[in-house]
Amino acid sequence: MSLYQVVTGAFINAADINQVVKILQQPSGGQETGKYFLIDSSYAVGASTGDYISSISRGATPVSITIDTADQAPSNCNTPSTSHLTSNGCSVSTTSTAINTTMQAGGNYTLSF
Repeated sequence: MSLYQVVTGAFINAADINQVVKILQQPSGGQETGKYFLIDSSYAVGASTGDYISSISRGATPVSITIDTADQAPSNCNTPSTSHLTSNGCSVSTTSTAINTTMQAGGNYTLSF
């Protein structure tokens, strides 16, 4: 891929944005942090809800993700878990422990590269 200069004041093309996104890459040992929040209505025990966390560093695949429940302790659901680590991000999900309730959990996440 060849890089070219985006001229100030010129129109921004999709190719310009794609170029920027594709070269954003976390070095080994880098991290991305943020917040997640899961909420859904449960009509059966074991119902699931999830969220996809997009990685800013589209050129690097995270090696791990850690999450906490500092903002919202698990309510009517199991402790959230993570899966599907790819260069685009990963999934955070949980399953309900009760029928006809609102399940929710939320907190901080850290993607490590």
